[in-house]
Amino acid sequence: MKNQEYISAVWQHGAQLEWTTVQQRRGVSEQVAAEQATLELPAESDEAYATVRKEGIGQALGGLKGAWTLVLPSDRVLLRVVDLPSTDPEELAGMAELQVDKFAPFPVEQMAIAHESLWEGEGTSRVLIAACRRETVTEWADRFSVLGRQPDRVDVALACRWHALRAANNVPDKGRQAILVQEAAGIDLLVVQDGLPVIMRPLGSVPAPDDPEAIAEIAEEVSYTLTSLESEWGAVATVALTLWSVEPPADALVTRLEQECALPVQVKSMAQEKSLSAIATERMQDTQHVTLDLALDDWRAAASLRAGQRRIWLWGGGLLLGWLLVLGGLFGISAFEQARVERMREQVAALEGPAEEAHVLRRRIASLEQYADRTYSALEVLREVSSLLPDGVELTSFTYRKAGRVNIRGEASRVPPIYDFFEALEASALFVEVNPEGVTQAPGGRRRPDFRLTAYLPGDES
Repeated sequence: MKNQEYISAVWQHGAQLEWTTVQQRRGVSEQVAAEQATLELPAESDEAYATVRKEGIGQALGGLKGAWTLVLPSDRVLLRVVDLPSTDPEELAGMAELQVDKFAPFPVEQMAIAHESLWEGEGTSRVLIAACRRETVTEWADRFSVLGRQPDRVDVALACRWHALRAANNVPDKGRQAILVQEAAGIDLLVVQDGLPVIMRPLGSVPAPDDPEAIAEIAEEVSYTLTSLESEWGAVATVALTLWSVEPPADALVTRLEQECALPVQVKSMAQEKSLSAIATERMQDTQHVTLDLALDDWRAAASLRAGQRRIWLWGGGLLLGWLLVLGGLFGISAFEQARVERMREQVAALEGPAEEAHVLRRRIASLEQYADRTYSALEVLREVSSLLPDGVELTSFTYRKAGRVNIRGEASRVPPIYDFFEALEASALFVEVNPEGVTQAPGGRRRPDFRLTAYLPGDES
């Protein structure tokens, strides 16, 4: 982040808008604004919704100062925590991009990718990887186009909450603990082992207190996540489950979590904790450790070009004034310099396109060299699974490991098509083994039947 007098951060969910501005003076930061607003919005189905929202944001944030961060909701971003065999920032960036190719359902060229080192050891790093479709980042930034400038940074809500929990010493140094963060935007899950995250993921919207099916789904998802940790992070018992919430959580949710996870739930209030926008301003200032930034490269290029243009014009104006005061005849030199600047600008504009194409091509070549055999790529496996889906069966979760295994979860309107799907997968030449893990149907048919299975690809060493 550049050394600017003011920095700001903005967070918006539905009709709720909050922002924080910090002023930097002689190396000391002082919060000068911490505000919230409720936008008067029509129904989301109304054609005027986007326009009214943008107008409301413009009225509230018209005086936003300095460089600013946009905080994205966690459910708009794919998040993974991985251990990588390097501590070099450039190597980690390349490895992170290759990891995204394993779990993202879209080509990496369509994704904005960022990473942040959570811990560094001898030759290894625990890294948080964030990936989001570029069009999603653009759509969220467009909500704030009335400010006349793109965000300088794009952060993620769950990464901000982890930053605050760690800074406040609310994370134990030993053992495994599950942490749920409930806010208006939804519920996020953090699983921390020996003081470091191993899982960071959104769980969805906050269930209504009178919606037992939604509450059960959240609790079952938490239980399933904790159970599935053993394969990747070792057989360590989860010793605590903490639920941080701005508003008191529903009693039914707490009770169901305790039943599903066989753990007491400790409820803690976030009402007095820092807001997401305030945390984001702190992260803007911690440039040494905070590197997660989903701002698009072309935004940075445009901002750099504008800054260069401003410097050129300031320098040219001052020099021109000096020349005019000393000797009017130096006007010709000023004109020559201006022409040279224009040529440089044209050269930069001409090179931007080829440079970006070369960068994309280099990344593709590097990816192809490391993953030359695409027979068992995520895309091919997903295509095979999708082609075998019977009518009425839908996938709800697809987790892929290259040359390893595929964990699949889904649901159907009836049970028989699920077993047809199992048989189709077993008959597929793509998988060496298919292991159904059960079909669950709630009594009385109050819920659609769901299922889980693991399919093994050639090369799995488990």
